[in-house]
Amino acid sequence: MPQPYPLTIRSILRAGKSRNQPAAFSMAEPRRGPGYAQATGTDVPVFWDVTFRFTEQEAQVFQTWFRFIINNGVDEFTMPIRTEFGPIEHVCRFLPDSLLPAREDGPLFDYSAKIMARKLLVPDGIEEAAELIVTLPDWWAWSDLLDQTVTQAMPEG
Repeated sequence: MPQPYPLTIRSILRAGKSRNQPAAFSMAEPRRGPGYAQATGTDVPVFWDVTFRFTEQEAQVFQTWFRFIINNGVDEFTMPIRTEFGPIEHVCRFLPDSLLPAREDGPLFDYSAKIMARKLLVPDGIEEAAELIVTLPDWWAWSDLLDQTVTQAMPEG
C-alpha cells in the first residue's frame, strides 16, 4: 500500500511544476501511402518536474518521510497533484535521475525532483459527460444543474 505524502508540510509548488506524458499511440510510416496511427495503450505514465520549498522544520519532516517512510524514494506514495481538473490524488514514485538536489535560500530549503504517476487521472463522470463538455458552450456554468439533472431527475435506464 503506497504511503501518503505528509499533509502536515507544504506540497509541491504550483509554479515549479511541469508535466509531460508519452503518447498513447505510435505512428507507422509505410513505404507507400499515408502513415497511420496505432494505439499503444491508455494507461500511459505521466511525469512531473517538481519543486518543494520548506522551512527548516518542514525540511526535517520531509527528509524523515523520504528516508524512513518511503525507503529513500524507492516506494510509491500518494499525493494530491493539481491538474486541469483540480487537485487529484495520484499514486506516484520518485525517479532516480536528479533526485532531490537541495538548495538553501535563506531560511528556506528547495528540493527538486522528477516524479511519475501511473497515469493522469480524470475525475469520475468526465468521460460520460465528454460530449456535453465539448459541445455545450460555457459548460462549467451549467455543471451543477447538469449534475443534478443527470443524477437526480433523470430515471436510470
